[in-house]
This record gives sequence, C-alpha cells and structure tokens, in this order.
Amino acid sequence: MNKKRCKALLALVQLLPAVAAAAAVLFALPRTVPVLAAVPERLTAVVEQPVEAASSEAEEEVLPKLPYADGVYVGSSRGYGGTVRVQVTMENGSITEIGILDASHETKQFLRRAKRLLTTVVEAQSWEVDAVSEATYTSRGILGAVQNALTGEVVNNPLPPQPKPTAPLVVEEFTAPSTYLDGIYTAEAIGFEGRITVQITVAEDQITDITILSAEDEEEYLSRAKQVIPTILEGQNPNVDAVSGATYSSTGILNAVKLALAKAAVAPAEEAEPEQAARKKRQKKPYRPKQQNPRKRRSLRPPWR
Repeated sequence: MNKKRCKALLALVQLLPAVAAAAAVLFALPRTVPVLAAVPERLTAVVEQPVEAASSEAEEEVLPKLPYADGVYVGSSRGYGGTVRVQVTMENGSITEIGILDASHETKQFLRRAKRLLTTVVEAQSWEVDAVSEATYTSRGILGAVQNALTGEVVNNPLPPQPKPTAPLVVEEFTAPSTYLDGIYTAEAIGFEGRITVQITVAEDQITDITILSAEDEEEYLSRAKQVIPTILEGQNPNVDAVSGATYSSTGILNAVKLALAKAAVAPAEEAEPEQAARKKRQKKPYRPKQQNPRKRRSLRPPWR
C-alpha cells in the first residue's frame, strides 16, 4: 500500500508546475487583453505615418508655375565660339521642351556635353543650374539663351580666353608659271596651332587634286578652311581669299599649296633651253662654196719651164 501511495503522490507532485503556470496565465489574462487589443491600432498608426510623410514630401516637390504665357520663345546668348540660339516651349506655366536652333560656332565635343543642360533645365524649371564641367562657356551660352528667351533680358556672358596662334600670319607670294611638270608634290606651312601638310597632283599641266595629309589645327576650323580647295581647283590658282572664321588654317593650306606648286613649276631657264635647241634644228645654214687658196692652186705651166 505504501508503494501505491507513493506513486500517486509522485504524479501529483509532477502536475504542480503545470497547475502553477496555468494559474499565472489566468491571473495575468485580464491585464493582457487591453494591451493586445491596442496592438492593431498601434500598427496602423506606424504604417500610416510614412504615407503621410511621403505625401507631404511630394507636396513640397511640386514646383511653382513660371510666370510666362504658353508659347514658343526664341533667345540667344554668347557661348565659346559665338552666338548660341535656343527655342523654349512653355505649357501651363512649365518649361516642356528646349531645343538648340544654332550653335555652329561651338566645338562639337563641348556642345555635345553641354546639351545635357536641356534636360536639367526642364527638370529644375529654371536656368539657374550648374554649368557642365569642361564645357563651361558653351553651357553658359545655352543657359543665357534660355533666360533671354523667357525674360527678354540680354545676358552678357564673359568672353573665353582667346588662344594665340603659334606664329604670325604670313601669306606666301606666288606667281603662276606658264608650265607645270606632271607629278605629285608635297609641302607644308604653318596654320593656327601648327603645321599643315598638303599633297597636290599635276597632270597635263593641270592641278587635278589637292589632299591634306596632316594638320595640327582643330577639326572644326580645318573643315571650314578646306573650302579653299575647290576654289583653287576651279581657278587653277592658289591666289584666292582665306576663309572667314578660319583665317589662319585656310592661309596655311594656301601657303602649302603654293610651295608645292613651286616645286612643280618649270624654271624659265629650263623652259627656254628646249625651245632654243628646237630653233637651232629648224635653222639651216646657207650654202657657201669653198674658195680655194690661190697659193695652193695647181700650176698649169709645164714643168720644164
């Protein structure tokens, strides 16, 4: 009997921790219910708070309307190489589009970089933005042109530092010879930034081709200077006017062509020698009978006298 009682008591003792835990839960449950009931409300407040903050930030990012009527406006300002002209479109008080009408005097690589500002100005709805690095003067030209288009104010951008030529401008003297020797001739002259080397082809006493082999001048100015080449070929003479806006580069091309043609020219002495030889062949000496020397005449007297 003692063993059975001991086993029953052991089972009851093992149940005591579970009973105590259940009692603690029942005791704390009335206090826990209000806290659990408030959890959904607190979660809702936390979720709703960022939404309200985001909406307030969105309201702050709305840019004010510009005080300009709808339409298309054109303006201009000074860039690096000359005037930059733009076209600005306004709709509902906002800049919707900007296009460049003319920037022919700007260096292409710098203009390509500065064109990023077209998008930047539309996004900022203002021309008061930073210029593009390494294209500062072209950027100022674009921004100043936008300001001029919308406000009508003349924007005087500072002049860029003017590069200096490597040598003073010199025009070679050239007198066209009467005859050229057929062949290919090369010569070089000084442009704006350095040497310009040309190659000319002469065939049948005519200048048939002019090619620029190398040049140290910028491509923008060199492309303009090349306009002298068809003029030379048309007139068969390098004594033509230089190209405005590319004076040094075009003068360098002209001087190089003149020096090359000087190599092809027939010298006056060389030109005269063949003519003199031809004249000598054409001239015939008149026939003159030989006169006998009277002293050497044969005597007709008989020898015995």
